Amino acid sequence: MKSSIFLMGDRTGTYHDMAAQVGQADELGFAGVWLAERHLANGDLLWPSPRVAAAYFAAQTRRIRIGLAACVLPFHHPLQVASDVIALDLLSHGRFDLGLTRGSMDEAAHAAFGVSRDEARLRFDEQLAILRLACRGEPFSFRGQCYDLDRAVAGPPPVQRPHPPFYVVTNSPSSLDAAADTGMPVFLNGALDLQALAGTAARYAARAAVAGHAPSGDDLLVNRFVFVGESNAAAHRLMRGAFLEFLECRAPDLRGFLARSHGAAGLDYEFLAREICIFGDADHCVARLLELRRRAAVEHVMCTFNLITLDHRHCVESMERFARDVIPRIRAA
Repeated sequence: MKSSIFLMGDRTGTYHDMAAQVGQADELGFAGVWLAERHLANGDLLWPSPRVAAAYFAAQTRRIRIGLAACVLPFHHPLQVASDVIALDLLSHGRFDLGLTRGSMDEAAHAAFGVSRDEARLRFDEQLAILRLACRGEPFSFRGQCYDLDRAVAGPPPVQRPHPPFYVVTNSPSSLDAAADTGMPVFLNGALDLQALAGTAARYAARAAVAGHAPSGDDLLVNRFVFVGESNAAAHRLMRGAFLEFLECRAPDLRGFLARSHGAAGLDYEFLAREICIFGDADHCVARLLELRRRAAVEHVMCTFNLITLDHRHCVESMERFARDVIPRIRAA
């Protein structure tokens, strides 16, 4: 079972603090680090320019994979994204993964980029097809203009062929089914409780099999908020206030989904700690992760250690405990 980091901003950490954390994660043995794309008022959740940050992290690390989770593709010209993807794959010596999503977390970003949410959905499939062709060096047309990639994208091809792995965010049944039909790896909805997550993973696997695809363990990634404390009591003492503040003030999309899915119970800390988040001592975290693998067949977890409502030192301490006390036991199991 692989453990990666979904790196968000925290209360006190700077960009240089985050870079140091990524370097430490590389040394501690995490499989990967994933960067989201956030803009405007949510820019401090990181990252307004994730491809630039990914290039810096690639230069500062040796082993850890670096991915986007995810690039808001309709905000960008697919040819520019393809050029950046190839450059990142080359600079990282084949350690780059590209996650893609149809929309941003809020309407303000869509307004700022001049792309409505409905328009973004309509653009996505075409832009994804173009992105694949561009990364492979094959010709394509976009908005009435034809591109010959021998001239449009200069330089060598990517290290990973035909291109770095592409993942897609699947927060709806329709997006999940579309990904399964093409065998595209996915980020499962991290706000699902364990039972719903197991059902979603099974749906993807069954539909992919019907379409002739055989998903591997790396094809299903799920994000979980994780805090490893010295004890269960210490973890809950710190995370109760911090996570509820995060939900109330900084995560309108997550709060809305939980409320729609579970009503008032979805915003209750005890429910969240039991069904979605993984907060506790090392024993508790190991048990929850093994349950996630057993019930939902998830083999790759993105751990969100950092919260915008939590001091940086607490986030790093949790990450260190996870590497020291959780990862070896997961591998042994």
